[in-house]
Amino acid sequence: MKNFGELSSRVLIWANERGIFDNSEDLNEKWKYRALAQLDKTQEELNETIEAVKQEDEAEIRDGIGDILVTIIIASKMLGEDPERCLEIAYNEIKNRTGKMVDGKFVKDQ
Repeated sequence: MKNFGELSSRVLIWANERGIFDNSEDLNEKWKYRALAQLDKTQEELNETIEAVKQEDEAEIRDGIGDILVTIIIASKMLGEDPERCLEIAYNEIKNRTGKMVDGKFVKDQ
């Protein structure tokens, strides 16, 4: 099994080969449009994953989570961010957080 960094690199190569990054490196309206379109794709994949969870379809849940990660990796590149670094920042922010579960969601203490 490959690690996250190696798989991320492969996703970026795949996306580049398909022209997903064409003209997305320039900070202009087209770049913003492409990044927003990619985030819209993330939302679409999230919605599909939610439906898979509701249907208790394990294969579709795994596929959906993977598709979400692919779209996030691509969006990260479009936005000039490293997804592993973003995850590290998020983890460092939550690692000492306390709270409680309310209606199936973790609610942090104030």
